[in-house]
Amino acid sequence: MPIDISSSVIDRLNEVDPDRIRAARLADPDIRDHLFALYAFHAELAKIPEIVSEPMVGQIRYQWWRDCLNEIYGPGLGRAHDVSNPLAEMVAQSGISRFMLDRIIDGRERDLDPTPFNSVNDATDYADATSGALAQAAVFLCGGDGGLTAGRAWGLTGLARSYRYYTDGMLSQLAFGDLLSASGAAFDQARAERSKDTLPGLAYVSLVPGFIKRMGRTDYDSKADVPDYPPFAKQWRLFRTVVRGRL
Repeated sequence: MPIDISSSVIDRLNEVDPDRIRAARLADPDIRDHLFALYAFHAELAKIPEIVSEPMVGQIRYQWWRDCLNEIYGPGLGRAHDVSNPLAEMVAQSGISRFMLDRIIDGRERDLDPTPFNSVNDATDYADATSGALAQAAVFLCGGDGGLTAGRAWGLTGLARSYRYYTDGMLSQLAFGDLLSASGAAFDQARAERSKDTLPGLAYVSLVPGFIKRMGRTDYDSKADVPDYPPFAKQWRLFRTVVRGRL
C-alpha cells in the first residue's frame, strides 16, 4: 500500500540525503515508499547534533524518538508528526523489528560525543553503527538480509568526504589516506556479497569508488576540498548498478 509522505519531507530528503533517495526511486513503488519513510526517520536523527546547543538537549531529542517507537510498536495512537506518521505506516506494512530502528537511534547518538576516534577500527565501528545499521534496515525492507558491509563502506567514505569538517574533532587522530583505504576495502567486500533484489536499498554504495577516485587525486586537499561528483554521473551509475544487478 502507498504510504502518505508529505512533499515537504521528500524535498528535505532530496536536499540532505540525495544519493540514497536517487537509489530508492529505482525500487518498486511500495518498497520505495518504505525506504523513503526509513530515510526520513534517519534524517531526523542525523540533524539533531546540528541543531542543539549542548549534548543533553540532543539526548532529550533522541529519547523523544525512542518514545515515539514505544507508541508505534505499542497499543493506541502515536504522536502526530510528518515523519513519525509514515514511519508508523512503514512499520505496520513491513514488519521491521524495533531492534533495527533502535540501533539506528543508538548509532546516531554517538554524534553528540566529541571524543576523537583513536583508530580506523573506531571509525569502522562508528560506520557500522550508523550507515551500517541503516543499510541493514533498508535491505530488510527490500526483502533481504545483510547490508552491514555496504553501509560500512558508505559510512567510511562519508567520513572521508567530511574530513574538512572533523579534522579538528572526531577525525583529528586519523590520517585521511587510512580512511580512504578502509572504505575501499569495505566496498570490495560488499561488492562480493550483494544480491540483485536488495540493490534499491544499497545502489548508492556503488558511488563509493567514484568518490575514492576523486579524493585520491594528488591535487585533492582533504582539509578544504569537496569531491565533485555531478548528479547526472551519479544517476547513471545508480541506474547501471540496478540493471546489472551488482555494485
